[in-house]
Amino acid sequence: MYVIDPDSEECKWIESVLARSVDAVVFLDNVDPLLAEPPTGGAACLIASVEPAEQGALGILLRLRHKGVGLPMIAIGSHTAFRTAVDIARMEATDFLERPISDRELRAAVRRACKGGNNGSLTRGV
Repeated sequence: MYVIDPDSEECKWIESVLARSVDAVVFLDNVDPLLAEPPTGGAACLIASVEPAEQGALGILLRLRHKGVGLPMIAIGSHTAFRTAVDIARMEATDFLERPISDRELRAAVRRACKGGNNGSLTRGV
């Protein structure tokens, strides 16, 4: 499970919600490590905030898809990010979660995104 989110409080929340559900939560400053060494296996996914626009989920997804990396992504943003959500969906992101997000919603989205591939090695009873 990878997370790119500039909000440290949101990162702490994501880590606490997923702590017992995934083997590891890896926080990244940007998408470059995933482009340099794409995750293998189908059980990995990425959570990214839509903000800031230039470095948010849409930009990240564009870079991943351009390089042929099909990593499932869960984008998170506010209800005002509707246009971005539509653009992200068209690029085959896995999910868009609107803030505020409940613990249950996040775990369910991760379960859907990591479903299949590698017998669920990253997920443990999400």
